[in-house]
Amino acid sequence: MGEQRYQELMRGLNHFFQATEHDTQAHTAAQRQQVIREIKALMDHHGLTVEDIGE
Repeated sequence: MGEQRYQELMRGLNHFFQATEHDTQAHTAAQRQQVIREIKALMDHHGLTVEDIGE
């Protein structure tokens, strides 16, 4: 394998890992937002406020 081909493969691999990391971060943020929505819904259901939890 020539040096040029090796460099191309390494750039491709680097791009793949960056894209995977970005996708993982986006997925984690989406999951976090979903959990926050669920907590807010449960708090509303039970008539709780943030102040109630802090006490």
